[in-house]
Amino acid sequence: MSDAEAKSAPSNRTFYLLVAAFLLAAVLMGVFSARRGKSSVERWKDELRAKGEKFTLAELLAKRAGPGTNRVEELVRLGKLLGSASRGLSAIEHFRYLSNGLAEAAWMRPNLGLSAAAPGATGRSAPAAFAPYEWEDLAVELAAMEPVLAEVRALLVVPDRDTGWNYEFRTPMVKCFVEKRHLAQWLAAANTHALHERRLGPAVAHLTASGHLLAWHDEEFSIVGQMIRVAIGGMALHSTWATVQAPGVTEAQLAGLQTQWQGLVILPALARAMEFERAGIGQLITEVRAGRESVASAFGMGTGSGAGEKFANQVVGLAWRAFGAEADELFYLRFMQGQIDALRKLARLRSWAAAQPDLAANSAQLTVFETWQGKLLMLSQSGLPNFNKAFQNALRYETRRELTIAALAVERHRLRHGRLPAALADLVPTFVPAVPVDWMDGKPLRYRLNADGTFTLWSIGEDLKDDGGDGSDAVPATRMGDIWERRDAVWPRVAR
Repeated sequence: MSDAEAKSAPSNRTFYLLVAAFLLAAVLMGVFSARRGKSSVERWKDELRAKGEKFTLAELLAKRAGPGTNRVEELVRLGKLLGSASRGLSAIEHFRYLSNGLAEAAWMRPNLGLSAAAPGATGRSAPAAFAPYEWEDLAVELAAMEPVLAEVRALLVVPDRDTGWNYEFRTPMVKCFVEKRHLAQWLAAANTHALHERRLGPAVAHLTASGHLLAWHDEEFSIVGQMIRVAIGGMALHSTWATVQAPGVTEAQLAGLQTQWQGLVILPALARAMEFERAGIGQLITEVRAGRESVASAFGMGTGSGAGEKFANQVVGLAWRAFGAEADELFYLRFMQGQIDALRKLARLRSWAAAQPDLAANSAQLTVFETWQGKLLMLSQSGLPNFNKAFQNALRYETRRELTIAALAVERHRLRHGRLPAALADLVPTFVPAVPVDWMDGKPLRYRLNADGTFTLWSIGEDLKDDGGDGSDAVPATRMGDIWERRDAVWPRVAR
């Protein structure tokens, strides 16, 4: 035996002895855990269940009525037909915030001024293969696809509330998210083109169909499904602002749009989707802890075919099950409960000021990941995505929805009485059941009449500071297209 071989033998024996000792410790930990009765996770769940919480997909789905209709395949078919039928329609900027509370709509412009792939160009076309895309091009495409759009409008009138998807057994789902975006883009473009041609009836019909699309799958249980609704809602809100500015719009048309927007709340559904997110990960945790799912695949670790890597993954998995699983699962569940409670408070009080401290305190717990104890919270680190952007987008949607409801009611008052209301309270109860709320602080939206005969309607924005309806940039502009990231979030006036 060489000197090198002689030296490596004790080293190898030491390694395997350490591994054996570790495995024995893990087994003993499992035995002792089994003997001590209910785990801390089970006791915590029992405590929360007594307050009405549900932690499994089966519990959450128990009251599911199921879809009265399930036409998602038809929606997907129509979305696919429209998805590849335009050269440049998706690039239209239907609403553009300019500055200081002023904006413009695409329909007001004499030219679209867009560039898109030239007719017949396919694949990765060179810049030379691009051509102008103007109102005439949009008109040709809309005319060609009008039979499909007619099918879309007819399909959307009565929304499917539930997808009918089997969340419990992870069965394959029909992915309709991209197709919904295609439908929303075409309806927005059809609305814009009709406004450009001063055809108010068709314009309102297309916008109403956008609202119907937003109502589809409002009982969908996934976070991504609800965020798709928020994105569709943002497009429809832009189109609503553009429609309100059109000459000749009637009070009846505005009343119909207002009634529709009053029913399109999303945030409570997002809170419910968080419960399903928690339940889905909880199901995965159960499978991993029971050994039916590998830790490596659950945590996104390397799954190479080498014997060394496989052995390392098995050791890490056993270490996690023995020493980290209980604390990891409890941390995940408690963190998610904090998120869910804060979202419920936001939905109930309609006040970011009330919910934001709770969310901030809950998020502060994530600093544990930077400590040595946090290294064993492997599931929580991989299973807790950053929901902050989703929450922000939903909050902005709800705030702008309330601004839109208020503006529609103000315009209806002007059309009926020939003057603007002196205060939003004057709209109650004839034009609105209650004064629309600023979701930023839970108080009524701010409103005042201006000396030039216009009005200023605003939300105080996410900084929770009322700047008196100042729509100028809070910081050097980072996003020119919308009302956010300004001193206040103002319902814009038309730039003249």
